[in-house]
Formats: sequence, C-alpha cells, structure tokens
Amino acid sequence: MKKYYEEKRIRPDVLTAAVYWAIIILMLYEVVAIRIYGEKGAGYSAGSLAIFFAFYCSFVLAVQKAVWVMVRVRARKSQYKNAEENMKKSLKIFAFTGVLVTVVFTIIGINFSDLLLGSKWGRFQFLISTFSVLFLCVQGVVRGYLQGVGYTKPIVISDALMAIAAFLVGTLSSAIMYGYGLKVNTLMHIDEFSAVYGSTGMTIGLFVASIVGLVHTSVSFYVRRNELEEIGKRSAPRYVDSKNDVMSGLRPILFMYASPGIALLVDQVFYMIHHRTVGSKADPIYNYGIYAGRTIPIVITCSLLCCLPFLIEWNRIRARFERDEPENAGEKLSGFVKHFIEVTVPASLLIFTLAPSIDTVVYWNGNDFSVELLRAASCLVILVPFAIFFSWILFHAGKSILIVFGLGITWLVHIAMLFVCASVGNIGLYGVLIPVIASFFVYDVLSLIVFKKMLNANYALAVNFVKTLVSAAVAGFVVFLIDMVLVKNIGEILTFLICTPVFYVVYLAIMVMSGSIDERELRSIPLGKYFKSLPVFIKTDET
Repeated sequence: MKKYYEEKRIRPDVLTAAVYWAIIILMLYEVVAIRIYGEKGAGYSAGSLAIFFAFYCSFVLAVQKAVWVMVRVRARKSQYKNAEENMKKSLKIFAFTGVLVTVVFTIIGINFSDLLLGSKWGRFQFLISTFSVLFLCVQGVVRGYLQGVGYTKPIVISDALMAIAAFLVGTLSSAIMYGYGLKVNTLMHIDEFSAVYGSTGMTIGLFVASIVGLVHTSVSFYVRRNELEEIGKRSAPRYVDSKNDVMSGLRPILFMYASPGIALLVDQVFYMIHHRTVGSKADPIYNYGIYAGRTIPIVITCSLLCCLPFLIEWNRIRARFERDEPENAGEKLSGFVKHFIEVTVPASLLIFTLAPSIDTVVYWNGNDFSVELLRAASCLVILVPFAIFFSWILFHAGKSILIVFGLGITWLVHIAMLFVCASVGNIGLYGVLIPVIASFFVYDVLSLIVFKKMLNANYALAVNFVKTLVSAAVAGFVVFLIDMVLVKNIGEILTFLICTPVFYVVYLAIMVMSGSIDERELRSIPLGKYFKSLPVFIKTDET
C-alpha cells in the first residue's frame, strides 16, 4: 500500500486553485506592467510572454502531471524503485530537452525576431524568456515525483512563490528600467526606448520567477530525501523490463498544456507577417500591445475566476468517472453545465456592458480600440471556462485520444480561420480574435457532443442558455442605463462599483422569478437567502 508522509495532504481542488491563482497573479502583473510602459511595451513583450507561458505549461505543469500519473500507478504496486528510476531518467531527458530548446529558440530570436515579432526591439525580451527554459525544464519532473508520493505542499508553495516573485521583482525592474529608458529617449530623441527597457524589465521578473521555482523545488526535494529513501526501502524489487511511463503519457498532455501559449505566439507571428503583406500604415506593435496587454489579461482572469467556485464539483464528476458510474457522472455533468452557464453568461454580459468602465478602472486611462476588442472578446468568458473544464475532465478520465482529436480539430479550425480572415482584407486584430473565438467554440461543441454520447447527459442547453441570457441581458440593460447617467458625473470607478452589485441583484432576482434557480440552489449563492421570498412566475419541473 502507498504511504503518504505528509500529515495533511492538500485536496486536489486546492492544488488546481493554486495554479489558477498563480496565473491570475501573473495576469495582474501584466496589468501593472502595461500601466508602467504602455501598449507599445506590451507589444514588444507579447511574444516573450507567450513563449514563457508555453514553456511553463509544458515543462512544469504538463510534465508534472505525467510524472505524477507514473508515480501513482507505480505506487499502487509498491514499485517505488521503478518510479525513482523513471524519475531520474526523465530528469536527464528534460534537462537535455531544455538545453536544446534554449539553443533553437535563441537562434530564432537572434535571426528572425524582426520578421516574426514585428520589430528587432522584441529580441531582448524573447531571449530572456527563452533562457528561462534552463530553469523550468526539470521542475515538472521533481514536482510530479513529490506529488506522486504524497508531498503536495511544496507544489502549492512553489506556484505562489513564482507568481509573487515575478510580480514583485518584475514590477520593480520594469519601473527602474522604464525610468532609465525615458532618459535614453531624451538622449537619442526616440520615443521607443522607454517601452523597450520597461518590457525587458518585465520579462526579467519572469526569468527570476523561474529561478525561484527551481530553487524552491530543489530544496523541497532535498529536505525530504531521507523520507524518500525510506519509501524506497519498502519498494518491491525493480522490474528489469520496466519502461519509462512518463514519455508515453506526456504526449497528449503536452499538446493540451502547450496549445494556449503556442496559439498566442502563432497569432502574433501571423498578424505581423500579414500586416507587412497588406502594407497597413497602423503601428502593429502598438495595436497588438492593446490586444495582448489589455484584452487577454482581462479575459483570462475573468475566465479563471469563473472556474474557481466549481473546482470541488469538478472533482465530484471526476470521482464518478473513476468509479465507473456513467449515469451518475452524466447527471452531475448536466447539473454542472447549468450552473456554469449561470455564472459565465452574466459575467460575459457584464463585461460587454461595462467595457468602457472596466477598461478605465483596470488600466487607469481608457482606450476606445481596447474597449471594442474587449466587447468582442467578452464571449470568450463563456467559451474559455468550458474549454478549461472539458480539458481537465478529459485528462482525469484518461481520454487521451479524445484530447488529441479535439485539439487537432481545433487547431485546424484556428489556422483555417486565420487565413480566411486574412483573405477578407485588412481587418486588423479582429483577424486574430475571430479565429480564437471560433476555435474555442468548436472545441466546446465537440466536447459537449462527446460527453453527451459518453454519459448520455441531458444538458437542456437551449433552455438553460436562453433563460440565463435573457436574465443577464435585462440586468445588463439596467446597468447600461445607470452607467450612462453616472459615468460623466462620478467617474468610471464609482460607477463600476455601483453597477456591479446592481447587476448581480437584478440578474439573480430575474433568475429566481423565472424559476431558473430554485430554493436549494439559493443556499449556495452569496446573499441567496434574501431572494427566497420572491415570487416564482414560471414553474418548471425542478421548482
């Protein structure tokens, strides 16, 4: 039997929440950074951020999952020596892979940054992110091994330390280097150096975070070496024909975890090349900085915040899968989809309605183009959380083939839509945003169909979506009127603080009166008890 030495293991939902909160902190870090060096700096650092997130998700999160699965399977058979041997082999493999990836991307950054990223000034940031691979490449192996034998606290602490280190060090270095860049601007009579220097300081924060993560992970492993040796002593004899299960299980996980970061990089490269082809007079670095620095952080942050309240429910659905209870899993999934719609749809409508106020509140100064992009991207706050959930549950259900199939179709749609939008003409960043929306839509639809066939789930998707959309639209119209009246008199910040609770109250009241939310569901909703006395005008089978 597997024995865990950590007295209080951290629950799976807390482990997942730790990763999501770390990403949210990094998004907030990007918000603070763009306040320092502006949209131009965000454009210079967009490619380096995409490549860092791709490396972090691949070498840390994906490899951790693969190693964890390997150790867990071996531990059930008390094959700790085999697990340790596979871990050591994986360390060598990923250390070599990290060095190889660093060399390849360094060559790309030095020779092709101008062509791919739109400017030679993005080269420094790209190279800094590339060198972070040297410190990220083995973290996933060690983290996965520690998690597999029961040590979960180091993983949560490592995620928090990396995010906080990036935020603190990066903000400080970005501010210092931006100030120095202003002096260079004055000296050289060029306005670009402050943005270049500031965004370079931002990527230095990510580089330091990767070092902090490696140091903490290594120390966590070292201080537990005696306990790990004791576990090895009770192991069954090492099987000579044992293969490294990490590599066989990694491929679909790697495809899943690396796709978002790679997609961001592909979109930027495609946009920069297309911009040169059509000969547009607009500043591509500035425009892409608005998209990457203002739109994406809000969408990702809101999407992850929508996921956080449901992590326990995710694990309950997962438990039904593991116990091979398809009927119960289907019932749980149907209820979850309804609840998820009730959170993501109003969140999307609220962002769409209050986009000008949100943009100003978050970034201090409003930007008309940023508001347009945010409104267009607000539907992603519905699509992205569902995609995250479906990917999560497919992995834990062991459906690797379905993951590869779904992502493969999604990538084909994404690339095809990029070329379709390019053929339309010079539609700017909408030619990047539309393929992103289409890709997530296709992935979600495919996943819904797969789970409906697999679990015979009854989503009642049309009814639940329409009811929620109508309720959110009415609430959105109310706060839209309030926003029109108040924003010029008291400013965006106070208007947003007033409109958000008003939206929540109106939306929840309509959902209760329309019979979409029953008394049982109200118990788990903040302030839900105050809505129990409202009359229900539309009766359903559930109310």
